[in-house]
Amino acid sequence: MPPTAADLIQGQALGPLVDHYAVALTAMEEPMACVRQMVRSLLEGRTSRTLIDDIVLIATELLTNARRHAGGAISFILDLYEKGVTVGVVDRGMDTAAVLAAPVCPLASMDEGEAATIDLDELPECGQGLYLVSAYATGWGVEPAREGKVVTAALLTGSAA
Repeated sequence: MPPTAADLIQGQALGPLVDHYAVALTAMEEPMACVRQMVRSLLEGRTSRTLIDDIVLIATELLTNARRHAGGAISFILDLYEKGVTVGVVDRGMDTAAVLAAPVCPLASMDEGEAATIDLDELPECGQGLYLVSAYATGWGVEPAREGKVVTAALLTGSAA
């Protein structure tokens, strides 16, 4: 099982908390668009465009997983630290053990020769979200929440976020 968000944050060199943002998503018609815009506007000028894009990707994947596998996202959390960022999605899912500790991608374990023989139309269109989160985040974790569970990803920015 992945570490809890508390373990994750303590295990990273994020520094002190600078800002905390949380938004309820249950009544929104377009929560995905809202979260993407929120992340971009809050991080603009605080870190690189590339890192902002990575954080938007992670937030999108966490929200998509909440929608597909856990009855929808309840809220989104963005915490800015002196040297990093955490994003969290609270969803209605109660089973933290259902979240893979080590997500895998079928193509990631293949060499170039094997990958070249794959028919791209045969690849699944879903199931790679946590692999992307794991690949782009410095670390991530899942833990129970009052409403269900929260999946949190941390990214080191190296400078004040």
